[in-house]
Amino acid sequence: MRALDLGCWKNKKPGAFGVDFHKYSGVDLKWDLEKPLPKKYWNSFDEVYSAGLLEHLGNPQFFLENCRKYLKKGGKLEIITDNADYWRFHFVHRPVIGFFGAYHATLWNKEDKSLQTQHKMLFQAGHLETLLNLAGFKKIKADFYYQKNLDVLLPRKFGSMYLTATAEK
Repeated sequence: MRALDLGCWKNKKPGAFGVDFHKYSGVDLKWDLEKPLPKKYWNSFDEVYSAGLLEHLGNPQFFLENCRKYLKKGGKLEIITDNADYWRFHFVHRPVIGFFGAYHATLWNKEDKSLQTQHKMLFQAGHLETLLNLAGFKKIKADFYYQKNLDVLLPRKFGSMYLTATAEK
């Protein structure tokens, strides 16, 4: 099985071909992920995996359409991204604005070059499913990813920091 890890950073999925904006240790190809990979990579992978990247892209729909191009027929896409409904995100920058939604507003308007804070947008489960559907994927499933802390006491929508989505070409 051939796997592609897009935005792998320093944590490339074992055995995958890793692509990132920067040439970190383990990255196989340095590439601007806002652009499609060269055609030699199209229809080449059984699995495309991306964690912590989608929220940093200016055009996530274009990225998802490209992910579909890289997959062989029947190939699987797995995405992990921040959950816009996660309760803590609304309080992280509260002193700056002072009410719900502060996380989104302060990060989207900030001219910060740090990869850790340069979010362009966040997604709810329904948004992610819609984007995958528009990109031409089938058998789409979005779910919440719990971390092992007290957030598990909250409803999944609010207590999960991350969303996961799987889809098939």
